[in-house]
Amino acid sequence: MKTKRSVGKTLVWIVAILVVVGVGLWFTPTNYLAVAPGITGNLSQMVEVSHGHSPGRGKLLMVAVEIGQLNELLYLGAKLDPNVEILPLNYATGGLDMKQYEQLNYAMMSGSKLSAEVAGERLAGLNASVTTVPGAQVEGVLKSGTAAGKLKAGDLIVAVGPYKVTSPIQIRTLMQKHFTFGQIVPFTVIRHHQRLVIPIKTMHLADDPAPAIGVVIGQDLDWHIPRPVTIKSENIGGPSAGMMFALEIYDQITGKNLARGRVVAGTGEIAPNGTVSQIGGVAQKVITVHRAGATIFLCPQANYAKALHMARSKGYHMTIYPVKTLAQALKDIEIGTSANA
Repeated sequence: MKTKRSVGKTLVWIVAILVVVGVGLWFTPTNYLAVAPGITGNLSQMVEVSHGHSPGRGKLLMVAVEIGQLNELLYLGAKLDPNVEILPLNYATGGLDMKQYEQLNYAMMSGSKLSAEVAGERLAGLNASVTTVPGAQVEGVLKSGTAAGKLKAGDLIVAVGPYKVTSPIQIRTLMQKHFTFGQIVPFTVIRHHQRLVIPIKTMHLADDPAPAIGVVIGQDLDWHIPRPVTIKSENIGGPSAGMMFALEIYDQITGKNLARGRVVAGTGEIAPNGTVSQIGGVAQKVITVHRAGATIFLCPQANYAKALHMARSKGYHMTIYPVKTLAQALKDIEIGTSANA
């Protein structure tokens, strides 16, 4: 028969062991990333168009998710949470480490703002435009790539070896056609208005038959935006707020008051021509939208089925509109706010 004292000692040992195990799990990272419901942002407080109209009644909201690498303890918790989506780390980040992934997302947010400004002002009838700059812009550098420490985000690649580069898509073709694995290749880049030639050894990346150096590249663009716009995105990254930025810009230029007293949320990557592209984490965004009290949710058509499934499974009362273009989003939001008025 155990005494109270011996039982107490046993409980102390059990608690101590659990604490040690918990601490160990906390400091043990996994190769997984969690996508969880995040926050909304009132766009009238985030976006300011020069000489624009004051906000009317209601709110237009952008939606963000929480993203972070899981340790073993958080992984166990995430597995038990139906509102959290778990993704393989490399699948989500494209091979970038978390710091580089965050930097890439901030760069994507910057590009999203500019795209939204052009798309929103064009929708409002202004002569906004964007032109491509010849070359391929470095948007991120893989930590394990041979370009690490040599190329930087913002570098503009204008030549690979003796071959001129005018667009990002050219680089992979040139690498596959003219170079081999392990070869040292001179990359000509423009950095802070200086022309540099940087030799980099090619490497092999998984599932890619072409020699590579481990960089994420995109097209550098020259923007013409007639009406100055300020967008305060704080520490939010990624391109998915673009469509809603554009609608808020349109709203402030035209004074249409799109919300009409309602809470309207939306998500979608925007191109300067007004095309709306799919985004990640839409199921978690539906939860965030519901928590914010929105009754109308605009999302890319490619994300619509998943968003609708989440809303129905949760029993949420909201109208979800699938959109392909900014003009369609405008039409849907006007119909939605009128129907719910």
